This record gives sequence, structure tokens and C-alpha cells, in this order.
Amino acid sequence: MAAWSDFRIISSIFFIIAAVVLYARPIFSGYQIWRAFTVLLVVAILGMKIVSGTALFFPAPLAFAFIFYLILGIKDYLFIKRSRIYYIAALLLFYSIFIIFFLADKSDWFAFKYGAVVLASYFLFWEWLGIITSFSFPKREMVISSAAALATGQILLATAFLPIGFLSAANFMLLFVFILNEFILKHFMGGISREFLIKRLILFFLLAGLIFWTSGWALNF
Repeated sequence: MAAWSDFRIISSIFFIIAAVVLYARPIFSGYQIWRAFTVLLVVAILGMKIVSGTALFFPAPLAFAFIFYLILGIKDYLFIKRSRIYYIAALLLFYSIFIIFFLADKSDWFAFKYGAVVLASYFLFWEWLGIITSFSFPKREMVISSAAALATGQILLATAFLPIGFLSAANFMLLFVFILNEFILKHFMGGISREFLIKRLILFFLLAGLIFWTSGWALNF
């Protein structure tokens, strides 16, 4: 309902209250993954405004509702392998963020939008690392999450200047985040071998080449 009303002030407040109430029940049980939940709220509200009038307007609420369901399931112990489910939810959130960023008008408030993406990336990386490590290494998790968010921001900035469509750009960024997550996970689970490194780099360059090859390049002078 909030999406159909273009997330005006009253409908946005109602949406936020309803989402918080659903997320908070019961208050003191399960994982409190409030960072991903907060990112989802912001992305859903801003995202629906940005995709309004496009073909993404109709599937977007379903996608956000599905991510919300995954987050609720992780919090309330509905899933056994919570780290994997969160990984899926985080990748979907990353993809939504990248689509919205590349689809938005970057001529206004670019620095703010860019900084918001980096901050959201930091929250998502941090929370995912906390779940897979059972929140045992908070300082280490914060340092690696900061480095991962900064790396994502650097690639995002370079990708923003490529003359390709927003979906191709979002696909490339999702590929980068996926490979980066693979390296982070391997680092925490026992070190990165030469074979692992070679396989992931080959996968990255093959898929990146496929994305760029299928993209509609349009140079504007």
C-alpha cells in the first residue's frame, strides 16, 4: 500500500512502524540483525521512489517482501543454516542497492548516494561476518568489513563511469561482491590456497567478460 501511494510521509511512517512491529516480535529472542533490517527499510522506501514508472515497480515490492521474510526467519530461528540464508538475503540486498544506485539520477547528490552505498555495504558485510563467526571476533570483523566496503566503493565508483546499462553495471557489482565474500569466508575458515585463488579469479574474469560482452555500450561525447 505504501508503494502504491509513492511512499508519501504518512504512508512511509505507517510502513516503517508496521515493519518495526513485525520485526521486533518477540523483542528479546533470536538474532538481532538490525543492520540488515535498517538497510532494507531505507532501500525499500528510496528504491520504490526511484523505480516508480519503470518496469521494476511491480516486481520490486515482492523482492523486498521476500528479503524481509528471510531476515525475519533468521532472527526468529526459522532456518537451520542461518549464515547461508543471510548470505542470500545480503546478496539480494546488495543487488537491489546496486540497481537503485545505477538507475538513480547521479547528477544530484552523487556523493551522498555513493556514501550511502558504502555505508550500507559496511553494515551488510559486518553483520554477515558476525553471523558466520558467532560474533567471536568483533574488532577483526569490523576491520575486514571496513576494507570490504571500501573496496566495493572503489569498484562502484569505477563502474559508475562505464557506458553500460544499469542492469549490466549492477550485475558486475554483484559478481564482485560475491567473489569478495568468497575470499572473506575462505579467510575465516582456514586460509586462501593458490588453487582457490586461481579458480575464483578465473570465474570472476569469465563472468565479468560475459557481462561486458552482452552489455549495450553507448559512448556519449
